[in-house]
Formats: sequence, structure tokens, C-alpha cells
Amino acid sequence: MNSPGSVKNDRELMTADDIGAFGVEIVCRQLEEDGWRIESADVNADLNTEPQVIAEKTGEIGFFVVRTDVYPKRGRFEEGQQAFETLVRHAREHGASCYFASVGIANSEGKSEEEMSVPVKGVAYHIEFNGLVKMELPPDPPAASAV
Repeated sequence: MNSPGSVKNDRELMTADDIGAFGVEIVCRQLEEDGWRIESADVNADLNTEPQVIAEKTGEIGFFVVRTDVYPKRGRFEEGQQAFETLVRHAREHGASCYFASVGIANSEGKSEEEMSVPVKGVAYHIEFNGLVKMELPPDPPAASAV
């Protein structure tokens, strides 16, 4: 329960969709700072089959899979191996590299661990984003030769 004067008060909380969209916005800003040109950002993309961000940098096309969570957690890829493989193959089919971006947000008005985990709309946030992880599949085994 929130005590009087706590961070939540009667302010509106972010939904899971809001949190995801905020993470995509954070990643897009970082990509642009790193020289990527954003071609599309879709916060409503199917998490199992589509990247949230597609961008280009010096001839490389990148598909970016973004997951965001609230303090003390960070975004995790929890859709399973099949979704992982589908996303990497989808990128490969489009001549793109596939990257994972994990984002954590913490309410900067929070004075305690509990308050930092309350996703209030319209407040400032501390951001935890430590870069991109390339999503890759092991190489296909060589085809068996006919005997």
C-alpha cells in the first residue's frame, strides 16, 4: 500500500504498452545518437515475429527487438526459442542483422526501492540501457552428401 505522500498518489500509471513504447523511444534515440537512421518504429509489432525498430547505418540494416521493464527488473526476451529463431530468420530474409535491446526504467521521484518501481506517467525516469546484443543462430550444418 502507498502511504500518504508516496510517489504514486493519485497519478496515472503507465500500462505495459506504455512501458514498451517508452523503451522503443529510448532505443530509437540512442540509435540515432549512434548514427543509425530510423526507418520504422512500431510499438505494436508482434513480439514473436516482428522487430520494434528497423534502422540503417552505413549500408547495414538492423532489426531491433526491444524489451522494457520497470525497476528493479530489465527487459528480457521471454518469448522462447521459436520466436527467437523466427525473428533472426526474418531479419536474415531482409538482409538485416538482428539485435536485442534490454531497457530498464526507474521512477526518478522514488525515494525507496518500492517507489522507484512505480511507473507513474509524466515523471522523469532513470534509464538503464547497456547497448545491443546481436541475436544470431548457429551456422546451418553442412548438407549431407548423397552416397
